[in-house]
Amino acid sequence: MKIEVFIKKEEVVTGQAIMGRPISDGVATHYCTTHDTFKTEKFLTAESKRALEEAKRKAKELNAQIVVFDLSTFKGQLAARLKGVKSPTWKITE
Repeated sequence: MKIEVFIKKEEVVTGQAIMGRPISDGVATHYCTTHDTFKTEKFLTAESKRALEEAKRKAKELNAQIVVFDLSTFKGQLAARLKGVKSPTWKITE
């Protein structure tokens, strides 16, 4: 028996960085190669945390294996679409 858990991660901007190709001395960057980029981190949403905790508790009761699908990735979205899932949830399968 296994429990499938569908979670969603939210991407949050944590800062800004300037990227560029270094010039010959390796320290400075040339103005025409620089561009702004943002540093981000992914966090579980509150709904996803609750679903994961409930699934862990039920898995412990049933001695079942947990399989996690992330709805914020292509593979997770594809698996969810094939199984008819639209939001963070969990379900027991054979």
